[in-house]
Amino acid sequence: MKFIIVNGRFLGFGLFIAFLSSFGQTYFIGVYKPAIINAYSLTNSEFGFYYLIITLGSAVGLNQLGHLVDKIALGTYAGTLVVLMAAACFLVYAAPVFWVFVPALLLVRLLGQGLLTHAAMTSMSRYFEQKRGLAVAVAGLGFPFGQAVLPPLAVWLMVSFSWQQTWLVFAGGLLVVALPLVLLLLGGHAVRHRAWQTDQTASSEVGTVDPVTHARRRDVLRDKRFYLMLPALIAGPFWVTGAFFFASDVAAFKAFDVASYTAFYSFYALGSVAAPFVGGVLVDRYGGRKLLAMYPPIFGFGLLFILPNWGGLGVAGFMALLGLGSGVTLPINNAVWAELYGTRYLGEIKALSTSLVVVSTALAPLMLGVLLDTGVLLQHIMLGGSFYCFATMFLVLPVTRTPNQI
Repeated sequence: MKFIIVNGRFLGFGLFIAFLSSFGQTYFIGVYKPAIINAYSLTNSEFGFYYLIITLGSAVGLNQLGHLVDKIALGTYAGTLVVLMAAACFLVYAAPVFWVFVPALLLVRLLGQGLLTHAAMTSMSRYFEQKRGLAVAVAGLGFPFGQAVLPPLAVWLMVSFSWQQTWLVFAGGLLVVALPLVLLLLGGHAVRHRAWQTDQTASSEVGTVDPVTHARRRDVLRDKRFYLMLPALIAGPFWVTGAFFFASDVAAFKAFDVASYTAFYSFYALGSVAAPFVGGVLVDRYGGRKLLAMYPPIFGFGLLFILPNWGGLGVAGFMALLGLGSGVTLPINNAVWAELYGTRYLGEIKALSTSLVVVSTALAPLMLGVLLDTGVLLQHIMLGGSFYCFATMFLVLPVTRTPNQI
């Protein structure tokens, strides 16, 4: 508690920009899906295809731009992202034709799911060495808060405004409310940054750090540990995206209507809110690297839980385990990159990993949709996904040993 009180302003910054990332998340944009399809005369499959291209484009953009958080003052960087998000929301509002709307939505995705998320997690991982897990957990609360607040707010606004006008409201809110608050929460950060720079310089001069402490992206790409971790890294986001995107298929498999099925989303939220703090405490005690094998089995058991004929209990367990896995993954993965590769170039390294996660979330609807369209049963898909998750657990076991052993 003392740690949170002492660092409350900066932790609040991380939480708030994680909250703002919601504008580019699928759960927020999905609220507008029917209106977008109607406005631009699209079919569901056409919108799905364009959304895939947009998401892949945002992943490429994140990989190319993520390193800027290592080079630009955090206040300037975060403030610019908020201003650009406001501009992107305005473009969505003002788009006269679909071919203007597409790049506007691409910008929203890049800034939200990509760069704002990246900035929140990178800043917490970089500046908190002793309590990194707890810091990431606190900032990570911004994601479920955004999920709980912004989609219902968008639906409420659409009662009084057109769907395009609601984006104008959000653009104004970002400039009038969010931007000043971000800058306020970063007050005094220059002192923290100078202390971090001093520590980095001192550790390099005395030669007490691991050779890869100041690794660059090219070093990561040459490190076989990265490829052992990658399948586990994308497992959770891939299957969680699938669970939400194919909600109607999962509901039909469990003999629920969609409304009844989505009522169980609260179990996912409970897991995703509570688990980061458990994971954060464990990370601060044991380190993220030693816990890498902890979260893949949670997703594996979650996918198995939906298979038996357990009615609502099965759906509740399925959602709760997916939320638990997503929550505990947050502090573990964010700590691992700093532990293995240092914090000096953490932005460009995390940009690489986060962009690959974004790609996995883009491919999940396509790959799972193809399997379902070709007649593969949902239960067989879930069983295969569970096997994959357990397999990734064994892949990361070598990484949990002393880094130089591999």
